[in-house]
Amino acid sequence: MGDHFYKMLQPVFSLFWPCRVLDKKNIPLQGPAVFVSNHLGSYAPIAVLSAFPVRLYPWVEYQVTDSKLCPEYLRKDFVEPELHLKPPLSLLAAWLISKACVVVMKALRAIPVYKKSMKMAATWKRSVALLKQNKLLIVFPESDVIPFNDVMNDFDDGFVGLASLYYEKTRRLLEFIPVAVHKTARAIKIGRPISYDPEKEFSTERERIKTALQKTILGLHSSLK
Repeated sequence: MGDHFYKMLQPVFSLFWPCRVLDKKNIPLQGPAVFVSNHLGSYAPIAVLSAFPVRLYPWVEYQVTDSKLCPEYLRKDFVEPELHLKPPLSLLAAWLISKACVVVMKALRAIPVYKKSMKMAATWKRSVALLKQNKLLIVFPESDVIPFNDVMNDFDDGFVGLASLYYEKTRRLLEFIPVAVHKTARAIKIGRPISYDPEKEFSTERERIKTALQKTILGLHSSLK
């Protein structure tokens, strides 16, 4: 159901979040690889998933896959800040949207992310399993509160751990592919992959990859103006 539903959903979302994709030559036809994108609220995730010509498996906040937690999460993260609704209307809107959201996330086989929790082990396990099947993942690692500049927030670098775990399991290198989404230009630009080096100390390599991705995505974003 996941792949079939994914293909059906793409043209629907494209009607409301149209985006052209540039530098498609940097998109591999199959994995393993992890795309890393800026966020722009709800815009970038939906734009990327609807416009990319390949099947992606997104990392998502675990709340959006849980029918009990999703309404309150959407109220705080989407309905009130982006739709500018206030209670009690925001409560009703969040509840209604959550019904569709949970169904869509599960149908897309989105990967729930449990930050600072023992449950994060499930996120790693499922992600590595998909990479071993040559799938393509996408993460939107911007911090909720720490600014990098006026375009995006600083990245949480936990996702780089995927490269270490994948190498440990397979002895194969994992590439991270930078993605810049520009809302005004309605465009997505893909950068060249950045590969993990298992010979380097992990903490140093994690910082290198995070820094390289942020600078590349910022440069790609600036070129779209």
